[in-house]
Order: sequence, then structure tokens, then C-alpha cells
Amino acid sequence: MTKFFLTLFLSAFSLLAFAQNSDSLTLGKSNREFFIKGDQKYKFSEFKKVFTNPEALSYMKKSNTNGTVAQIFGAVGGAFVGYGLVKEITRNKTVYYNGVAIKKKEKGGWGLIGIGLGAVGIGIPFAISSGKNLKKAMKTQNEVDSNETKKTASYRLDIGGSGIGLSYNF
Repeated sequence: MTKFFLTLFLSAFSLLAFAQNSDSLTLGKSNREFFIKGDQKYKFSEFKKVFTNPEALSYMKKSNTNGTVAQIFGAVGGAFVGYGLVKEITRNKTVYYNGVAIKKKEKGGWGLIGIGLGAVGIGIPFAISSGKNLKKAMKTQNEVDSNETKKTASYRLDIGGSGIGLSYNF
């Protein structure tokens, strides 16, 4: 009985010790580890090494382009909102004319704030599209990788002059 459990334990241990890691593509947590494929970690700028399928690569390029456009609109919109808020807060100025304090009102920054919010609003759909294209690229690449690594199991019977052999390939 102990030999049976020892054999069972050793066979289970060898299966766990020599099991293959999944080579599916996943997202990492930071820019240094943006893509994780098996044990290797890739930066976002190395996406051409990760995506070998032309369709997945085109999705990734669309995602990269849309992300860049979203960042530009977001930065410009944020700058307009910030500058407009500063103008609105500091629009009342005290000017001294011949020793007399005169309060002078300048134009407010609500127009700039509106322009900035509009630019940020334009950037949001580009950011959403970037995320969707990234997910499509990863899904397409994982499907291609899983189809390439799928192998069918096969049996082969070899009959030679002095013996018979049976081999199982998986």
C-alpha cells in the first residue's frame, strides 16, 4: 500500500513539476510589464515583438493611434480648463491710479473652460476605442496562439523485423 501511494505521489509530483506554462497573452500592471506572455514581460513600445498575427497587429496600431489622439485632446482640454479657471479666479484686479485704488474687472474664463471641456469630451471616445482595440488585439493574438499550439494526439504502430512498437504523440 505504501508503494502505491509513493508511486502515486511521485507521478503527481512529476506532472506538477514539469507542467507547461500557458503562453497566453495578458496585461500587466505597469508600463514596464505591459504585456505578459508566458514568463516574459514586454513594455508597451515592444508590441511588435508580441503581436505576430497581422490582424492583431493592425488592431494594436489602431489602439496606439487612438490612445495618442485621446492623450492630445485630454492634455489640450486640461490646459484650457486650467487656464480658464485661473482667469476666472483672478479676474478682479485692484489697480492704483494716482494713489486711488480702482477695482478693474477683466473678462472671465468661462469660454476657455467650455472649450477645454469640449476637447476633453472629444478625447473620451478615442480613449474608449483605444481600450476596445487593445482587447480585440489581445483576443485575436491569443486565438492564433492557441490554434498554433493545439496538436492532435496520434498513435503509431511500428512493426519491425524483430519486434512491435507502439508510440503515442501528443
